[in-house]
Amino acid sequence: GRFVYQNALTNPSNFYIGIDPAAGQMEEYSKKSLKRKLENALYVVVSIEHLDTDLNGLADELYVNLPWGSLLAFLMSGDADTYIKISKLLKKGGTLNIILGYSKESEPGETQRLGLEEINEEIIKDKVISGFEKVGLENTKLELLETAKLKDFKTTWAKKLTFGKSRPLYFMSFLRG
Repeated sequence: GRFVYQNALTNPSNFYIGIDPAAGQMEEYSKKSLKRKLENALYVVVSIEHLDTDLNGLADELYVNLPWGSLLAFLMSGDADTYIKISKLLKKGGTLNIILGYSKESEPGETQRLGLEEINEEIIKDKVISGFEKVGLENTKLELLETAKLKDFKTTWAKKLTFGKSRPLYFMSFLRG
């Protein structure tokens, strides 16, 4: 919620959509957006499995910040439907930015539950980048991030991870032609 709110304030000509299956993660900033009458911020409580097609073609910029749960599992499994659903949210010329990272050491229960293999650049290229390229997005950036750089992304979860154990984190950017 905070990420969408701050970006909507800073960039009023862009439209931002915050999507999270947990309403509590966005509630505070959704209320702030309403109070400030931000017309370029939308908060939607939904999981990737139930993402509504009414949102297709609305986003200038889309950020998938440190996905977890089913979204992370779908991204790392190479699930084509997930890549299609996410890419369709973008307008032509829109940008998709993803910060992705987890640690089997720090989250052993969740990584095992989701069936996640150890994350590395090869897996990112083979699954995530390849998946989005297959649905028409152009990969314009891939970089390994240091955990300390998370503070620049202004999300609550990123802030918490900044003080935790180091983990592999990848930033990717894609363009919808």
